[in-house]
Amino acid sequence: MSEIHAPAGIVVPTFVEIPFAATSSSTSSVSTTTSASKTTIAPTSLSSTTTLSTATVATKAPSTTITTIATATAVTSSAITTSTDNTPTLATSTKLTTTAVATTTTEKVATKANEKVKVLSLQDFNNPATRPRFLADMRESLIELGTFYIKDHGITTEMTLSAMKAVQDYFALPLEEKKKMLIGNSRHFRGYKLIGEEFTNSQVDHREQLQFGPEQSVLPSFIPTHSPDYQGLQGPNQWPASTLDLLPSFQPHILEFMHQLETLSHRLMEAIALSLGQSAHYFRDLFGSTPYYRLKAAKYPSVKNTKAATIGCGAHKDTGFLTVLLQDMVGGLQGQIPATGEWMDTRPVPETFIVTMGEAMERMTGGLYQATVHRVLNNMSGQDRYSIPFFFDPSLDTRVPNQIESLDRSTRLDFSNAQTREELPAETFCGLGITTQDNVSLPNGASSSRQSAAAVDGEDEQNWSSGAHVFETVHRCHPEVYARWYTREV
Repeated sequence: MSEIHAPAGIVVPTFVEIPFAATSSSTSSVSTTTSASKTTIAPTSLSSTTTLSTATVATKAPSTTITTIATATAVTSSAITTSTDNTPTLATSTKLTTTAVATTTTEKVATKANEKVKVLSLQDFNNPATRPRFLADMRESLIELGTFYIKDHGITTEMTLSAMKAVQDYFALPLEEKKKMLIGNSRHFRGYKLIGEEFTNSQVDHREQLQFGPEQSVLPSFIPTHSPDYQGLQGPNQWPASTLDLLPSFQPHILEFMHQLETLSHRLMEAIALSLGQSAHYFRDLFGSTPYYRLKAAKYPSVKNTKAATIGCGAHKDTGFLTVLLQDMVGGLQGQIPATGEWMDTRPVPETFIVTMGEAMERMTGGLYQATVHRVLNNMSGQDRYSIPFFFDPSLDTRVPNQIESLDRSTRLDFSNAQTREELPAETFCGLGITTQDNVSLPNGASSSRQSAAAVDGEDEQNWSSGAHVFETVHRCHPEVYARWYTREV
């Protein structure tokens, strides 16, 4: 296992890998990794992501894994069970549903650093000379695992530190202050949620969370029970005056971080399009002029007894296109290897984000690109864990094709002539035959037939509604918002 070197001002806690005997009689030695850096910033200050661990498995059957993170050698591990199906079925399905993790009764722990997950440099994509290698590595990563690390991404360490500190400062507020931003107050699914109030994969999540979206005006034509539900997602974030008085830098840091993540996500989607053998502007055309995104900040409290609270967030796939994750150095995130069902520890890698595909991307590629199953385990390090995932999707009224036409499913493609948007002639910037709308807002005169069709579930033989899909996701996660704002006219 290689040593992690953190930049100045970053704390890297000690990670203890726990050998876990399940069906195998072999044992592993305990290894630790520590940082040579000292900290001057925050006790849980950040990296931006991870490194993954795997163990050799003798069977292709999926398995679940428990890994415990701690700063002492005396650690208790706790087994969990889940129930789901991990086999992608998106190639022929016209209905997008959340897939959870596969189960067996055997628990296997990942005990070695996973060398499969690549750390890619966005500078290599920006440079025409190194772009073919970058795209080949990206394609291989997304076919095999659905995830990679991105470094040299253009978002400064100062920005990521400021965003993480803003999140930590908010979660440190008194509970009564945080309740002023309860998500149930917002028709647009923005705001705070208490620990233990959300379920993932039928298990209670052990985390506090805070959710934001694009800062927008309310759509005045939206009428609950009459308009398509997804039109209600458009609106502002919550910014209680008393919270802003206590945390004056909170709002500007969150808004600026979302802006920079949107820029990065567009660039990543451009690279993903090229890695699929498509035009550089394929997803930019598809997503429209106002992509819909959600930023979620989460706090996972450290626990003294994992038997009492094992799961910070249950095993699941993200439902959208792209997730860009910033996390601190505490650890606890695990990803699942699609081919084996084995879990891998995702350890923090300083100054990188972890990038994962969601089910929408898996569906559009007919399962060629994997949507990564992942979960968060509680830790016993004595430090709370903080993470900030950013979910990137098309404009709410975009019609998304079921699959990319004429997709080459070869493992390797020739990327020697791949060009980015700025390198393409202006006359090539035309539509690709995809039905999209450039504005999240439907005009007051929008056709009633179009609205009623989208209101059902927005699917047909050719495409599906991005807005309906996003709304299904947030509705499932936050039913209390739906019950308050969408079941009757207000």
